[in-house]
Amino acid sequence: MHKAALAVVALLAAVGLSSCSQAKDAAKETATDAACSLATSVVDETSGQAGQAIDEIGADPRSAQRELKGIRNALATAEKGLSGDVKKQIADARGAVDDLLGQARSAAEGADVDMQAVSRARGKFDDAIDGVRNLC
Repeated sequence: MHKAALAVVALLAAVGLSSCSQAKDAAKETATDAACSLATSVVDETSGQAGQAIDEIGADPRSAQRELKGIRNALATAEKGLSGDVKKQIADARGAVDDLLGQARSAAEGADVDMQAVSRARGKFDDAIDGVRNLC
């Protein structure tokens, strides 16, 4: 009888641990879904705006600066609520926007736009955006 009681206790403990593990997995999945929802939302919002701002760097650098600052701020805010690979991709996108912002700032001060630097930064931004979409 004593062995049977121990077996029942061991079985209940195993079921309890399994349920705990399932709850942990569900919590992780919910957190990942929330992070992806946030990241996807900011990516969808900023990707079109970035394209317009990039196109304006040479023609209207001050306008491009304003737009790029808004995009950078949105990415930085989102980055604070993320972790892992998704956070890295958002940080990479923000870094590319910082590069573009530097080009817009220089153009606003009268310098020629370095189209190669703009192209590289646009590529980095696009790669980071694609990275978020692939992860989520």
